[in-house]
Amino acid sequence: MADTSCTTRRTALTALATAAFVTVARSQPAWNTERIQALEAQLRAAPHVRALLMERRGASFAYYQQGITASSRMNVASVTKSVVSLLVGIAMARGAIASVEEPLAAFFPEHAQGPGATAMQRVTLRHLLTMSSGFDRGGLTNDSDYLDFSRRLYAPGVLAHALARPLAYEPGSRFQYSNIDSHLLALALARRLKVPLAEFAQEVLFRPLGIDGAEWPTGQDGVPNGAAELRLTAPEMLRIGQMMRAGGSWKGRQLVPAEFVREATARKIASDIPPRGRPELWGYGYLWWLSSTPGDELPAYNASGFGGQFIYVVPALEVVVVALTEQISRAVAIQTATIIREAALPAAR
Repeated sequence: MADTSCTTRRTALTALATAAFVTVARSQPAWNTERIQALEAQLRAAPHVRALLMERRGASFAYYQQGITASSRMNVASVTKSVVSLLVGIAMARGAIASVEEPLAAFFPEHAQGPGATAMQRVTLRHLLTMSSGFDRGGLTNDSDYLDFSRRLYAPGVLAHALARPLAYEPGSRFQYSNIDSHLLALALARRLKVPLAEFAQEVLFRPLGIDGAEWPTGQDGVPNGAAELRLTAPEMLRIGQMMRAGGSWKGRQLVPAEFVREATARKIASDIPPRGRPELWGYGYLWWLSSTPGDELPAYNASGFGGQFIYVVPALEVVVVALTEQISRAVAIQTATIIREAALPAAR
C-alpha cells in the first residue's frame, strides 16, 4: 500500500513553496552549486527577506518573494546615507566643494555667530561623513534617534536645531551614529549646488546608472531626507554596488571619483559594532560600513539600512550582494546580515 501521508506532505510543501517564493534565477559558472541550494533553503526559511540579488563575473542570482519583483521600489532606509556620501564625492570632483575639511561655517555663514559658532568652525564635512561630529545627542539613543530626527525633518527649524547643538566630544574622536548629522551633510551639499539636490542626484548618479523614477522625499526645508527614505529597486541597488566594486565606474564612465571611492570604503574610525574578525578591517568610512568575511577575513564594505537593507561588496571575491526586507527590527537586520555573510558569500567560493 502506498504511503499516502508522505505524498500529502510533499504536495503541501510544494504548494507552500509555489505560493511564497516566485522567482529564483541563477547563472551557475561563478557559483558553488551546493551552496546556492543551501542559500535558497535559508531564504525560504526567512520570509522577511523580500529580495536577494548577487552578481559575480557576469553571473547572477536573483531571489524574490511573492509580491516583490525587479521593479518593486522599496524604502532602503539608511542606505540613503551611503548614496549621499557618493554625491558629496561627485560634487567635490565638480568643484562645488573644496574638500571634506571644509567647516560647517563655510556652508551656513548666516549661523556662524549663533550659539553653535565654535562648533561650526570645528566640525567639518569629514566629521559628518564619519559620524564623528561630537555634537551632543541630548539623551537620544540609537533607537530614539531617527524618531526624533523624523519629527524635526517635517517641522520648521531643523537646520537651526542641528547647528545650535553643543559639542559633547572633540570632533573626530568618537563614533556616534546620528541621522540629523547625515541630513546636515545633505543640507550643506544642497547649499553648493546650482540645481536642487534631487535633480543633481538624478543627473550625475541615478540616470547614468539607469535608475529611473527613484523616490526621495523631502523635509520641510525642501531638501531630500539625507538619512533615509530613498526608494530603490533591488536591481538598482545592485548597480550601485557594481559601480562601487568598479571603483566608481559604470559602463566606461567615471561617475564617482575613484579616489573618493577608495577613501569612502577605507576605515576612518571604529564604529559601535563589535568586530567579528580582524579589528583593523571593521569600522566606518564615509557613510559606508567596513567589515570582513567569515573565516578567510577578506575586506568587505556595505551600505546598510534599518531592518536589513544591504548593498554588500567583497572586492576580492568580485561579488556584490543586495538584500531588501520588510524593515521589521534590528534583529531582522542581524539575521539578514548573517544570511549574506554565512550563506550568500560562501556561494561565491
